[in-house]
Amino acid sequence: VATRYDQTAESFLGFATLASIRLWIRFVHAA
Repeated sequence: VATRYDQTAESFLGFATLASIRLWIRFVHAA
């Protein structure tokens, strides 16, 4: 269960990072 949770947390972290980076880039280009 721990391994499964770690994998989920890791993929979620990566997804969140990717989303915020894309959002930040869009914001910078718009400014």
